[in-house]
Amino acid sequence: MRINRYIASCTKYSRRQAEAFVRRGQIKINGEVVNDLARQIGLHDKIQLNEETITPINKVYYVINKPIGYVSSVEDKHAEKLVIEIVPDNPPVFPVGRLDKDSKGLMILTNDGELAFKLTHPKFEKEKEYLVTLDKLIDDKTQGILLSGIKLEEGVGKFDKISKIDNKVYKVVLHQGYNRQIREMLGSLDVRVKSLQRIRIAGIKLLDLAEGKYRKISQCDIEKMVE
Repeated sequence: MRINRYIASCTKYSRRQAEAFVRRGQIKINGEVVNDLARQIGLHDKIQLNEETITPINKVYYVINKPIGYVSSVEDKHAEKLVIEIVPDNPPVFPVGRLDKDSKGLMILTNDGELAFKLTHPKFEKEKEYLVTLDKLIDDKTQGILLSGIKLEEGVGKFDKISKIDNKVYKVVLHQGYNRQIREMLGSLDVRVKSLQRIRIAGIKLLDLAEGKYRKISQCDIEKMVE
């Protein structure tokens, strides 16, 4: 197994992060610094990151239904409630991506950095689907602007799809992940979001999971869902 893949499989870090560790000389194999990204790891090799021995971790995957008021962080001294409080303490996990405090719905918590990278890096273009309730109906022209793009602080935000579900309720699909993107884009058009719920990330769906609850998914199943 190549060194970057081994590190990603045994830690919370992604392969890209593992490659950076190797380039910076932070990785040792059997006591020697290794800079070769093509280096293969043998069964009896001892791998160290910053002098700490790397040992395989038990990777876990939780789907949660985040309630409003929870902060998508591992630590925040100003937050009353954190999403990691919804799942077991051991092993420690972190949220994949963001869902702002005033929004609810699907989040993934894991200790698998490689999976987190696949779900959040723009190059993989993983879809996210939301149900959004607005303070007014929006016409075809407004929907067209949302689909063609609106300049935000982080870049040009675009909806991939938008469709009306019910009175002032719309289904929105996008693959970008700018901070508060849906709220910011609609707000720039003088449309206020009254409620926002994420219901899907790639092939992972919220389904009937109750608010504030979680379900555990196997590594095999979650990898199929994010292909």
